[in-house]
Amino acid sequence: MSRSRLLRGLALTAAACALAVTVWQGLVWYDHARDQSRIAAALAHQKVAITPDTGLQVLFAEGYAQARLRRYREASAAYRAVWNRTYGADGRDPDGLAARSRYNLGNLYARRSVAAAQNLDIDSARTMAELAKQAYRDALRAAPDYWPAKHNFEAAQRLVRDLPTHEGEAPTDPEAKPDVWSQMPGFPRGLP
Repeated sequence: MSRSRLLRGLALTAAACALAVTVWQGLVWYDHARDQSRIAAALAHQKVAITPDTGLQVLFAEGYAQARLRRYREASAAYRAVWNRTYGADGRDPDGLAARSRYNLGNLYARRSVAAAQNLDIDSARTMAELAKQAYRDALRAAPDYWPAKHNFEAAQRLVRDLPTHEGEAPTDPEAKPDVWSQMPGFPRGLP
């Protein structure tokens, strides 16, 4: 009799464990489905309610959608929230969103820098280029092998260097030498 009682207890324990796993999987599926519908809404430029427990992918999609609408404040706020909840909080970033959010933020600043330079607002262009460089540095700190961030960091450095200076202001890189090859007509042929 004790053997049948033991088997019945094991069966009930197994059933309870199976039920608990099923409920847990259902909750995970529900959260995933909710996040997917929020991502779809954000990318369709619909209003998405952002709460402290909003998923990182939803925040990233919100930043991307706002950037496409040229709502730079909202986009940068979403990207900063992703950074603060991943790399900025505890350094853990299983999805790689920290580096990508900083990269996208750097791209926002770089676009604004170029637009300011085209409007001859050199001070704003220089400020935005410096912010872009810092965002790319952060992206590289989070993911050192992230090649697009390396490339754009170099481009932002060239942008800062190539911006005109005000009268009487020292150049940004006093040791920079002029690019001799770019001033020569034709293509370099090699050694004599």
